[in-house]
Amino acid sequence: SSIQHRVMAETERSSLILATVGGDSRKSFPSLRTILQDGYVLKNEGSTARDHLANERTYLAWMRTALALIGASLALLKWDGGAHADAIGYIVAVVALAMMAASTDRYFTNMRHLERGEFRPNTRGIIFIVLVVLCAIASAFILHFRDGL
Repeated sequence: SSIQHRVMAETERSSLILATVGGDSRKSFPSLRTILQDGYVLKNEGSTARDHLANERTYLAWMRTALALIGASLALLKWDGGAHADAIGYIVAVVALAMMAASTDRYFTNMRHLERGEFRPNTRGIIFIVLVVLCAIASAFILHFRDGL
């Protein structure tokens, strides 16, 4: 039947994911093309589903924040606040686009690590975000006191 055929195809695809690397049986991550065409099915062992759903929620939170920043940048660009408002609007838009790219990369990186049973804290990303926020605060103070805004 159709259901049996689909289950057999899923089993075959799952067995293809297993690869032998240097005598070590590891799960290799499928290509983006494979994921888009066929989907990606994981065995739900232990906390697999919970971990992947948490990864998705985190990704979606970052995307929501990036979209909010894009909205803020559009508001700044629409606002007739002079050259400073335009410059800040463009900077916020670039930060939002960088956030989208970085969060997408982090999502897929986390997915690969979850599949391998690894966990790597995002220390570099946290340090980068802190530095960006500190630079933004410093820039705001400099503009405020320099131009008497």
